[in-house]
Amino acid sequence: MKRIFFALNGVAGSAEGAVGELLPWVSPNGALRLADERVESLGDGAFAVTRTIENVGGEEVKFRDELRVRDLFKAEHYLIPCVNYNGNGFGGEENIYNGRSMGAVKIPKGLTQDGEPWVMSYERTGVPGCTLTENSEVGLAVFAAADTPQSLVCSCGLEMAGGRASQRATGAEDMRHATCDTPGRPSAPQPQTLEHVIIRPVVEAPYTYENKGVFGPRYETFVTLAPGGKFTARTFVCICKPKWRNYAAIDMMRHALRLLKPALEPCMTEDEAYELGTRYIRSLFCLDRGKWLLATNRKQRMFGDQHAARITREEMRERMKWEWWTDIATFANGFEIGFTGQNFLNGRLLAAKAFATGDDALLEKSIGIFDTFLETQRPNGLLFPRWNYNFEENADATLTTDACNLGWGAAEAVRMARLLRAHGIDKPQFVEFSRRLCDFFLGNWSEENGFGKSWYIDGRQASAGGSIGGFIIPALVELYEETGDRKYLDGALHASDFYFKRDLDRFECTAGAIDCQCIDKETAYPFLWSSLALYRITGDKLHLERAEKAAWYFASWMFFFDTVVGPETDFAQYGYHTTGGTSVSIEHQVIDSWGSLVVPDLLELADRTGDNDLRTLASLMWANSIQGITRKLGDFIHETQRPIGSQNEAFFQARFNKYRPDVEPGYFNDLLVSWPSSYRVWTIERLRDRGIKMKA
Repeated sequence: MKRIFFALNGVAGSAEGAVGELLPWVSPNGALRLADERVESLGDGAFAVTRTIENVGGEEVKFRDELRVRDLFKAEHYLIPCVNYNGNGFGGEENIYNGRSMGAVKIPKGLTQDGEPWVMSYERTGVPGCTLTENSEVGLAVFAAADTPQSLVCSCGLEMAGGRASQRATGAEDMRHATCDTPGRPSAPQPQTLEHVIIRPVVEAPYTYENKGVFGPRYETFVTLAPGGKFTARTFVCICKPKWRNYAAIDMMRHALRLLKPALEPCMTEDEAYELGTRYIRSLFCLDRGKWLLATNRKQRMFGDQHAARITREEMRERMKWEWWTDIATFANGFEIGFTGQNFLNGRLLAAKAFATGDDALLEKSIGIFDTFLETQRPNGLLFPRWNYNFEENADATLTTDACNLGWGAAEAVRMARLLRAHGIDKPQFVEFSRRLCDFFLGNWSEENGFGKSWYIDGRQASAGGSIGGFIIPALVELYEETGDRKYLDGALHASDFYFKRDLDRFECTAGAIDCQCIDKETAYPFLWSSLALYRITGDKLHLERAEKAAWYFASWMFFFDTVVGPETDFAQYGYHTTGGTSVSIEHQVIDSWGSLVVPDLLELADRTGDNDLRTLASLMWANSIQGITRKLGDFIHETQRPIGSQNEAFFQARFNKYRPDVEPGYFNDLLVSWPSSYRVWTIERLRDRGIKMKA
């Protein structure tokens, strides 16, 4: 059989100058034959492989097809978007969250588990069935076409060259962090030649990652062909040039935009999104110990047991029969300064609404949120991220605070002071609050761990790992712009240097979703925002380059297609599209609307660089983020009336779910957190300030 090679100038007949090779088809059943296999050059280093398999036997056949492409270079770095970032070398260790150990969470790591290659469903990967390998010179990406279910519904994996038998026989170590030379990280193994594998239809092996830290049973499906039947599927193979080391994913995503043509139109106007968002935020006001604060969420009474996995799926099934368990309200809320609760961001947004409408009562409550939290700040500058941690019934010496919450809080305190001053109200104590926090973090900087992750209230560090300290950088920038004190700018510049060199230059951000201890998406946000801010302040194009890196890393968590779901699913019944959504983390392989937060930054970056692909990403993320919002009374989900303006926290597009008795793709949960509204409303405000209106 003629060998087929992929080269920059097209399909080649030899390995000379080629980047990858399409391996010969292997029949899984004697009744099947390869009726046709066409390889088409699409230009710019992209190829389409269209394969047709025919059942030439006399009986029905059930089978799976494997398409394999072998690298013709030794890869130093690999990626399966949303699933595997060069082996997921960070994470799986003990996670301390809110002062309590969550244990060591088992996550998919490396290329194998228990001697078998990992195989993951396309429903988990932002680019369908995508695998990417690269070195400093070249990359190769393989992913499924999305134009037919036969092409799209698949799984993917990466294997050492030679396939499974070779990998098992040699006991080869997984290639992890091949470009890493940073203290405290795994040492760099030798580069390896890898094979990209697409399997049709869906298989998840050797386990299904079905819940946080839970490896469930293998999941398998098959193609069924009647005698004379044919099965046709198309796969893309793309040569990618790394713009920077470890960043061939940029070229891969550009290929995906061109070949998959993701599209999603907004389902409501910007004005409607703003009004619904502010209405929901306002509805979260709770009076506690005489203080008005904003609840973190509305949820079902049994949510806590679901989230902490304290009940079995059978117990969950039984509880779902009774309204006492499924009613949605503000149960057991902790009032959180940032992260999921966003009391300070929401307080500022409601203050802006109050000024616009002349609502003095709302303004008083909004300012009161800040005053209430400021009362809890300790002499060392720290405070608990949840206000209710300050009271005797919650007193616990193990409780911690964290860089994510405090970074949000310090930045928002300055922004609130600035907003109030513009309307004749002087609150210098808000700036002082931020200064004391930033001084604590600058005074506890570590050249090994940066700002760290979490701290005991007495100033002792509880957990050092992760990129989460990046959330302090926006606070430093805001404080510098407010006070002109150079030490805050110098601190921001130094922290940017540290985190980019250690983490983002390796295409990795970690531990910013603070209930996780893994590679994640959220931690990229402060680096994107602050890099653009530092570029505006200094004019140094290094920061513009860093903003691009953070933006494209964030985009690697975005979905470029819609998954295939059944008519009984929430996705089908409520018209939800996965396109433009962003996966949360390696631990939490689900979609959320976090992308709305970075829309203004992507648009600014597009303006400054002329890169219209960033503009496309921003439009898709925005359109995704305004789905599933309750517009009016009578809009029921799961037979429950949700508050107007609310949106559920996550969209479960894969076989990963802790909130349903059955692990099935295509469903919502019933946690109605505040941050989706917060991020959308702030995005609208930022865009309005620049005279930009999102397309309706």
